[in-house]
Amino acid sequence: MMTKRSILVLYVVDDLRACEGAYHFLQKSGEMSIDFAFSTEEATEMLYNNEYHVVVCEYHLKGTDGVSFLDDLRSQGERIPFIIVGDDTEGVIIEAINRGADFFLNRGENRFKFYVELSLTIKRAARKYDASARQQQEEGLRRSRIPAVQSLRGAPDEKDILIQEVHHRVKNNLQLISSILKMHSYRTTDPETREILEDCRNRITSMALIHEYLYRSDNLVTIRMAEYVPRLVQNLSSQKPYGMEHVEIIARCDPGISLDIDTCIPCGIIINELITNALKYGFARGESGEVVVSIDPYRRGLARLRVSESGGSAKKSSVDMENGETLGMQLVKNLTAQIDGKLTISEEDGLTFSIVFPYTE
Repeated sequence: MMTKRSILVLYVVDDLRACEGAYHFLQKSGEMSIDFAFSTEEATEMLYNNEYHVVVCEYHLKGTDGVSFLDDLRSQGERIPFIIVGDDTEGVIIEAINRGADFFLNRGENRFKFYVELSLTIKRAARKYDASARQQQEEGLRRSRIPAVQSLRGAPDEKDILIQEVHHRVKNNLQLISSILKMHSYRTTDPETREILEDCRNRITSMALIHEYLYRSDNLVTIRMAEYVPRLVQNLSSQKPYGMEHVEIIARCDPGISLDIDTCIPCGIIINELITNALKYGFARGESGEVVVSIDPYRRGLARLRVSESGGSAKKSSVDMENGETLGMQLVKNLTAQIDGKLTISEEDGLTFSIVFPYTE
């Protein structure tokens, strides 16, 4: 028997206590999957990259407020149901509703009561999202003059639906782990610890993107690299370290290359590690340059993954794969062996990591 889908919630907040409360009272119920954004910029990026049914936003945010964020989303055409959480003052409620908020919820002093009400409000907002989606679908069908034709594959059978649900749940659980790591990274004041936590989050994201792709795809077996790698690159580009603003990360993947999940996950983590390594060690602060990721056919039965740095100051002599102490380089070496690949490093066109591995077309 199929279980009900989770309600996908984006919670925009800058108070870690609110994150912990939302996780404890809402996420653990199993009815909702909550991602946290700690700024409106981050929330906008997450809305662009992921599907959500509801946005919950604190009224008071550092440097701005929830109503201003709502204005920005509505001006961009984003109609997702929006819940504002704040103090129960007449001016705030009127402002929120007049500016287009779907719901306003008073935080109050009773923590348990607040989260019960928030849970009910999120469910109401999710029903509103579903109604709007159905209306858009019906309008699209009415406007279409092309008769509906059943695909050759036919309606998905129960097994496919179950597999998609598994991928969906795995993706949600990975995003939950990512959110927990994010909370800890904001809490710590030690730069090295924060860097480790962010690196772990990026590795988890590289895996979550694969499960999200399979959940949305009709093909439950393989992942098109020309679709997956740009998403991975976009995530890493949004988190470039300070001083790397002029370093561009580019994805150039052959549209015919598709990999199974057992090969795609190691490749995704390898790409994550090599890009992260390039941004940490390949460029001096303020330098301009490019990091280019490509996956192409190499020879019959083989594909080649390349990550090239150009414009930076890194040299091949500074890269020691055999004795490298960084976890990233150890991961690259171990994962290359996992996919039966061969790694070479050259400086022909800048520092280039090239991995040739078996590939079935």
